Amino acid sequence: MRITLLLALPLMVLSSCIKDELPNTDADILDIELDKDVIIGKKIENDRITVFITPNSYGDLTNIKPTYVLSEGSKIIRGDDNYDYSSAHEIEVISEDGNWRKVHEVRIMDMAFPTEYYFENWEENRNTSGVYEDCYERLMNNGNTSDFYIWASGNLGYRITGKGTNPSDYPTYKTLSQDDAHNGAYAAVLETRYVGAIGQGSPLAAGNLFIGEFSGKGINIMKQQMKATRFGIPFNKKPKSLKVWFKYKSGGIISIYNESGDIIGTRTTNNDNSGNNQNTGSKDYAAIYAVMFDNVKAKELYNGKNYLDGSTILSSPAEVGRAILTDNTKYGTPTNKEGYPNEYVEIELPFTFSSPIDENRLKNFEYSITIVFSSSYYGAEFQGAVGSKLWIDDVILECE
Repeated sequence: MRITLLLALPLMVLSSCIKDELPNTDADILDIELDKDVIIGKKIENDRITVFITPNSYGDLTNIKPTYVLSEGSKIIRGDDNYDYSSAHEIEVISEDGNWRKVHEVRIMDMAFPTEYYFENWEENRNTSGVYEDCYERLMNNGNTSDFYIWASGNLGYRITGKGTNPSDYPTYKTLSQDDAHNGAYAAVLETRYVGAIGQGSPLAAGNLFIGEFSGKGINIMKQQMKATRFGIPFNKKPKSLKVWFKYKSGGIISIYNESGDIIGTRTTNNDNSGNNQNTGSKDYAAIYAVMFDNVKAKELYNGKNYLDGSTILSSPAEVGRAILTDNTKYGTPTNKEGYPNEYVEIELPFTFSSPIDENRLKNFEYSITIVFSSSYYGAEFQGAVGSKLWIDDVILECE
């Protein structure tokens, strides 16, 4: 994945005369369509696109001719004459003004949702102003090994601040030592970091990792991060529980910030109006939960969007069930003499259902599921404690 800047010209409007509209500078793929009605879901991120299709609808995936919906005036200059989508496929787009090129990595995959996650696979996402890491799963797809980018984080938004030079500078990254993982070589680390005024209304960045996508297309990614977090991928199994190995260190009290990055208060039970009934004090705590929801109902509720976002993830009428960490380990796990959490704790969170699951609709992928981890429970509202840190490893979504 890479973006090449050929030339950037400042946009100046210094005349009162009416001028022709300037050429568009975007080089994005906005959507992808297929010639068969087989798409179950799509994950359209900054420069990575995954399309999930009905299993075996295209056989070996070597002769697919998709239609790409591009940003205004842009055009494809490489990749659209290759119809083999049995592995990752590069599509290069040039903007209308000719000054920007963007390479999109496109995957078309038979829907095969993994239910075990070990956080062993990470890839550097390089951009012009920093490098961070994306976590992905590795699956067998039509006899081929496929990289499945099921996980998303807010690292893309943090990159815009210019504060991240190395992957471990970001809110979400892999463990730096094998000794810090529960099993295998790596675990995921989520850390709440201070952004300040440069965040344009997002003064705090909690480390997060979730099933879904983080996309800034069509929004101001710094001021509308709740809309950028898009939770859920279509699913056709009924979950029973979420098993997680984790350790956690709270950074202290839950601070409330203004847009300038100054602390103006503390979140307590007295001013917590979220309705989530999780906050029992002012100490920052971890978020670990899974939500299953009706994606058809979500589409009806949210203007054609079949996902939940940061403002609806725990309050949507489309929700049918959840599993959530509520005991006191959310405030911190056992530590050594230096106060560092050195022990992973296993939890099993049972699903409770608020609505019955229709088995026929389940088979047709009309439900979606997300799993969410965050170093600060109210991080989506940019509230928390700098230095709160959550390690996650060896997660299993148990299903019937």
